[in-house]
Amino acid sequence: MALAPESEATVVLDRALTCLSSGIADPIVGSHTGDFSERCVEVPWVAAHLTKAKRLLDVGWAMSPPEWLGTLLAVQDRGTDLTGIDIIDPYRVQGRYPQDWLERVLAVPVRIESVLDAQPTAGAFDTITCVSTLEHIGFDFASPPEVTNTAFVRSSTPEDAISQRDPRTDDLFLDAAFRLLQPGGSLLISVPAGQGKPILHQDSLGLFTHQFEYDEGSWNHLIGNKRFTVISEAYFRHNSVTGWSTAEGFSDLTDQTSAMQPFATGCAVVHMTRR
Repeated sequence: MALAPESEATVVLDRALTCLSSGIADPIVGSHTGDFSERCVEVPWVAAHLTKAKRLLDVGWAMSPPEWLGTLLAVQDRGTDLTGIDIIDPYRVQGRYPQDWLERVLAVPVRIESVLDAQPTAGAFDTITCVSTLEHIGFDFASPPEVTNTAFVRSSTPEDAISQRDPRTDDLFLDAAFRLLQPGGSLLISVPAGQGKPILHQDSLGLFTHQFEYDEGSWNHLIGNKRFTVISEAYFRHNSVTGWSTAEGFSDLTDQTSAMQPFATGCAVVHMTRR
């Protein structure tokens, strides 16, 4: 799989593939990660939990960053039946995929719909992944087809950006996961951690959007749903001097925020199973 040699994406993907093969979570941490995004911790961690996936649904497939996209294609190479679900059609954003992967990416079956409304159609999945996506649900909406400069409805000013989402969003997401997963199936989630409120971001086009940044209360509500059992969880924090490091728990992340930052400075990941 061709990515620029020694790029962050290549380094993270290489580590993720090692974790996928070994089943051992080994996120990239240390002072050399000062300029790395949360992908360096969340992608290898989640990859280690995909060794037994047989039928996988990835939430947010079309907009996957290359290190996560490459991980999912590697999971497919192991014989996993891979399906994506996204409000964006991959054909609409195909210019974002590495050229060497394009044919494979577009061949993956994709459900173009909100996961919140998704119903089982061809049997249950044994694994659902939602990597750096849940925080966008309720804020991001597909732009009309005639809009060609951005796939999402975005604002040119901070004041006009959608700033609130349905407070039931996480519960509705878990409702959908419960419908779509078989009993005992795995749900893997990563989210930005910090302030517990919508935070403003400016995208690569200079347009504004919000995403939800989880705090200890909202995270505990998410992972405390009685229909799921927490198998493992991990927490990470970042600063520009020491880079990414492991945190003892969510309480160590409450001073972090990624508001108007290029990437999250706190990250929480969890592996849950459906009861």
